[in-house]
Amino acid sequence: MARHDPHSYADFSQGRIQHIDFQLEVDFEQRQLRGTCGYTLEHPVAGPFDLDTRGLQIHAVRAEAGAVEFSIGDEDSILGHRLRLDLRGSSGFEIAYTAPPEARALQWLTPAQTAGGRHPFLFTQCQPINARSIFPCQDSPSVRFTFDASLRVPGPLTAVMSAAPVGSIASDGHRVFRFRMPQAIPSYLFALAVGEISSQDLGPRSRVYAEPPVLESAAWEFGQTEAMLAEAEKLYGPYPWERYDMIVMPPSFPYGGMENARLTFLTPTMIVGDRSLVNLLAHELAHSWTGNLVTNATWEDFWLNEGWTTYAERRILAAIEGEDSAMLRAATARHIMYRAIDYFGWDSDPTRLKFSQKGIDPESVVSLVPYEKGYSFLVRLERAVGREAFHAFTRKYIAEHRFQTITTEAFIELLRRDLPEAARQVDIDTWLYQPGFPPDAPAFESPLIDAVSAKLFDYQEGRLPTRSEVAAWATAQTYLFLQHIPRQMPIDHCRWLEQTFALARTRVPMFLTQFYEIAIRSGYREVLPRAEELVSTVGRMFIIGPVFQAMAQAEWTRPMARPLLEKVRARHHPVTVSQMEGILAKEGL
Repeated sequence: MARHDPHSYADFSQGRIQHIDFQLEVDFEQRQLRGTCGYTLEHPVAGPFDLDTRGLQIHAVRAEAGAVEFSIGDEDSILGHRLRLDLRGSSGFEIAYTAPPEARALQWLTPAQTAGGRHPFLFTQCQPINARSIFPCQDSPSVRFTFDASLRVPGPLTAVMSAAPVGSIASDGHRVFRFRMPQAIPSYLFALAVGEISSQDLGPRSRVYAEPPVLESAAWEFGQTEAMLAEAEKLYGPYPWERYDMIVMPPSFPYGGMENARLTFLTPTMIVGDRSLVNLLAHELAHSWTGNLVTNATWEDFWLNEGWTTYAERRILAAIEGEDSAMLRAATARHIMYRAIDYFGWDSDPTRLKFSQKGIDPESVVSLVPYEKGYSFLVRLERAVGREAFHAFTRKYIAEHRFQTITTEAFIELLRRDLPEAARQVDIDTWLYQPGFPPDAPAFESPLIDAVSAKLFDYQEGRLPTRSEVAAWATAQTYLFLQHIPRQMPIDHCRWLEQTFALARTRVPMFLTQFYEIAIRSGYREVLPRAEELVSTVGRMFIIGPVFQAMAQAEWTRPMARPLLEKVRARHHPVTVSQMEGILAKEGL
């Protein structure tokens, strides 16, 4: 068997999927997704054809000539089950199946877990290797397919997908929504959501979907979308997906955003009333070129998706907010990356941009390292040759690899061919293959950063900044200050911090992340109920992870960490629960 991706059973020499026709039904009572998938292959296949599955119940497989024999392999804890079909010269086949309630890509929410509180909600999260839990597929970024879909849902509800909507009809108390995806995508970008969903147009090619109580505030928060689209096109060429729509997810969504083509999923923690967190929107939009259009070949090459997208995000933000603001945001993110490196260990594999992940669940090594170390590597290349030359290289890179995948090694060849001066000046091996963070990393300079540094120095010297001295700070400046202030301090300093930055009433969740971590490590017991509420109500691990980790490490809260996870387990996405379990395991709990 010639497997080309350590996270997939797919053998590309057998053939590739070209198109899938989905006929699916969402059953909230049974918490099942069931139906049939009709597959069209690039060419007829005679012999075995392997697909990835995880926990699916396969009812039947048929081709034009009749029933197709199939076998399901033993379970692998990371890869799931291999589904092997015995095809006899077929170029297409159909699989009838059911995805169970515990499918890793699905989260079923009760009405009480939604913003509206009236109807249940379902959403998917397929990245990195969870698409196989909701339909049989070649679950590798290297396989792209187009699709058509018919989605039958209970009558009061609305369905959306990462595809173009082409109408809906009512049928027997249900609604059937139809979609078409004309651009080929990898399986990890397949997405759907079902619930009480409304929408509002933001411009001629952008729309926001959300639960009704959230829609108005979401539409205002993301009102700069068309401007971001315009700036991104100036940098990287025409937008390749026709529309850029987005949906605000329920609070249990485990990530900040997911760049599903045509329908970005966004965390509600972005909605703070002042558009100060729209850098996340810029990031997901940038994925339209770097990731969705030019895609990492495997999850071992993940930095090619996220490092490039972080670079593109900050180029877009620099055009809108100014270079000083972009550098400020880069400084805050680098600090988070340092903490991730501390967590894994400076000599560990997850701090390399490229390393073997055979036998490793890619979710277990997700961190800001591929984002920020990858970004810093690209900035290092840019500064070696100048922005103009690097921009020309970027445009050529995207144009030559549209709707294709690329490996790290292929990227190195391109760099040496098209940007030889950068390849000579920068130690590529150290940046890509060695652990830790290179000493020649580019520095980020900005007067906005300098202002924060001055107040951090004041604190170190025993001078506590006053409310009036920091009241005019941008959100990212406050965040940078909270990141760099000591993780343990006297209780009266905790109270000063809370009052000076109005943390008892802030709407910015990252401020609470920093403050609750400091408070827990410092023994400021008064905040514990609020910290537990954050962990209970927000599913985004970026927000709750440091707080939960602090609880697992501080002596006075260690006994409370495991009971808290058990209390919130049912509210959170499986991805979030898995990462929380990982924290407890590392701390011996």
